[in-house]
Amino acid sequence: MEIQVSKLRELMTLMKPVIPRKVTLKATTYIRVGDGKAVATDLETMVISDLPEATEPMLLPYASLADTLKYIPGNTIKIEAQSRKLSLSWNGGSASYPTEDVQDFPVLPELETRAEGLIDGDTLVPAMQAALPYTATNDQRPVLSGVTLVLGNPIEVAAGDGFTMSHQALGLTFPLEEKAIVPARSVVILGHVFDKTPRTRPPSAGSLIPVITARRQMRLALIGENKLRVGFGQTASVVINLIQGSPPEWLQLIPKGKPILQSHLFAPQLEAAVNRVRDIARDGSNIVRMAFADGKLTVSAVGEEQEIRATLDVIRTEGEPGRTAINYAYLLRYLAGKQGIITLSQYPDNAPLVFEYQKSPRVLIMPMSVQWGDEKPAAAGENPEGKPERAAEESLEEQTGERAPAPDSAAEAASAEPEAGEVAAEPEAKPTATTTVTKPAGKKRRKKATS
Repeated sequence: MEIQVSKLRELMTLMKPVIPRKVTLKATTYIRVGDGKAVATDLETMVISDLPEATEPMLLPYASLADTLKYIPGNTIKIEAQSRKLSLSWNGGSASYPTEDVQDFPVLPELETRAEGLIDGDTLVPAMQAALPYTATNDQRPVLSGVTLVLGNPIEVAAGDGFTMSHQALGLTFPLEEKAIVPARSVVILGHVFDKTPRTRPPSAGSLIPVITARRQMRLALIGENKLRVGFGQTASVVINLIQGSPPEWLQLIPKGKPILQSHLFAPQLEAAVNRVRDIARDGSNIVRMAFADGKLTVSAVGEEQEIRATLDVIRTEGEPGRTAINYAYLLRYLAGKQGIITLSQYPDNAPLVFEYQKSPRVLIMPMSVQWGDEKPAAAGENPEGKPERAAEESLEEQTGERAPAPDSAAEAASAEPEAGEVAAEPEAKPTATTTVTKPAGKKRRKKATS
């Protein structure tokens, strides 16, 4: 096989995410080329790319070849395989690596296409990526560890970890009504291939402008009993092993009727207020309280013998005075990167809080039950003054009477720092928000005497 160095580099970049991190089959650390195609798989997702130069079947060692390509000059490289040995030669140099038998590489069998249709990829792929933060990352309930495609008319995209949920109905249709759960890692790979493959020029395009502005079509197909194939024109395709099982009835989890409180807030101001109180919130079961009154929102947290409040103006609130409590990590995850106005809706009976922002998915977060200062004091030993607050939190499915999921990483994340890049650095205090720190009255701690 003789191929341009630049084209081989592009192929390695395209295949990078699908090369498995944990190796269960050695052959999957290679890229199979031959019959005009290049194929890579992690046994869950397979990426297939057109490669007309590849006529002779062989396995290319991904790690070794990717490292060597960094230092290869020239325009073309020649690759040959013989007796489990791969030989590379280019103008001014050569290299050789051991390889595996091409027959050891997993092959995708011929599968019946049950349904297929052209889908606007510029709408579907970003919607699936937007749902990723709300998937569960443990394997206790596999159906929650992926993004659910509710195929039909319209196509819906949903994900949830038991305590948070994302849902979006798209203006797209598919000829078969079916639910497909796409693994989270497969969504990442799908987005990567979507970004790296070129747009197909429309037949009537006389310039680059129609190519750039045209909506990018993908061919979505259900194949076999449990696979999804996504085709990107004539250049590449992705085949995904779907997660088996029935996902929750996402629409049933969304509160119905009129909210008892609805507030329109400027997202960066709310994010800054939550960042101000989050250190103390960590000492109080990760709770931030939100109280709406007189056109303002007070965000507060109670910790070990201390309390902090941040007050900000709201754009408009209907139904005040009102109040709720929420896990600060869930809230910061939702607010990250949003620069405009969000809408928060609260419903009766401790239903999920509903957040909406422009054309982004609607997000549900379960509130936390707390004792407010004007309520009947807790029984002795339940929440003594000056002690970190404890709160109960129901799952989304408990709200609808379904089986509640086991605690997952979404709950665990509440007690950890948000990941780098998730939460913007805390800005300086603005005139529209004020922060107050107080120490509630309580017994002073005494050092334990030692002898």
